[in-house]
Amino acid sequence: MGRSYIKKVWILFFVLVLFAVTHTCAQAPQLQTFTDKTDILIGEQIQYKVVATYDTSLFRLHWLNIPDSLPHFDVVERGKIDTSVDNNKNTIVQQTFTITSFDSGRWNTPPLAVQFEKNQNNNNPINLLTDSIAINVGYAPADSTNQLRDIKPIMEVTVTSYLWYYIGGAALLLVIALFFLVRYLKNRKKNADPVFSSRTNPYDEALQELEKLRTYNLTDDESIKKYHARLAEIFKWYISRKQRFSVMNKTTGDVLVHLSNNNLPAEVISSTATALRCGDAVKFAKYLPAVAESEDCMARIKNTILFIKQQTDNKPV
Repeated sequence: MGRSYIKKVWILFFVLVLFAVTHTCAQAPQLQTFTDKTDILIGEQIQYKVVATYDTSLFRLHWLNIPDSLPHFDVVERGKIDTSVDNNKNTIVQQTFTITSFDSGRWNTPPLAVQFEKNQNNNNPINLLTDSIAINVGYAPADSTNQLRDIKPIMEVTVTSYLWYYIGGAALLLVIALFFLVRYLKNRKKNADPVFSSRTNPYDEALQELEKLRTYNLTDDESIKKYHARLAEIFKWYISRKQRFSVMNKTTGDVLVHLSNNNLPAEVISSTATALRCGDAVKFAKYLPAVAESEDCMARIKNTILFIKQQTDNKPV
């Protein structure tokens, strides 16, 4: 009776211990590491897989963070983190990394930490490391047979020349460009003519406009400004019509250079400069000339217009 009782006690003890161990193992998180190959050529890729199994009611997972470069290995691609649940209601988290190596030799993948933090108390978290797997990295084996191999026969290659296509295309583009250029120049000339056209010839038109200036009150400040501004416009418009090229936006200096380039005598250019520069002084320096000086400016412009008519009538200035 005593031995039977002791035997039952021992059996109960082993059952309890086995249950405790099994229960503890079932609750403890697990970490597994796999590779699809352990022998590679330099630059060949490896599928490095990490699988974590844990009870979410007991732990919170802090997943591993692999840097781009490991000792002797480089991370080529990070796969998507996949989460599932097994039959024991444990959560399974797994991720596959594509790695490679360009260093020949036998290298171990570095252990990487995965942390499991307990939910119900403040005990220290559990840190598990991935397995360190040995990887052999080498070169392609050399051919030791020393067998001679036939040289491949010469292959006939058909060469297609596109030279005439290029020449034809370039000629076509040149013809199109010339067509539009001629058309543009014709339209420009056609459109430019009416700008300087008038029923009155340039000389008569200039004299008529100069006569209108005599109606200005040369004792009034505003009238003096308008008088000299209009005087310069009349002269520039006369030059523009004679040459059929606008000098309306030219400065006084540009107009004088233009007259000099067209071989007008120095005294004519000097007289014209006096009149135009007086107008610039009125416009920019607020200079108010006397009546006689303003009238003298108009007389100088009129004489220059008359000189140009006599010397270059029906010719460009």
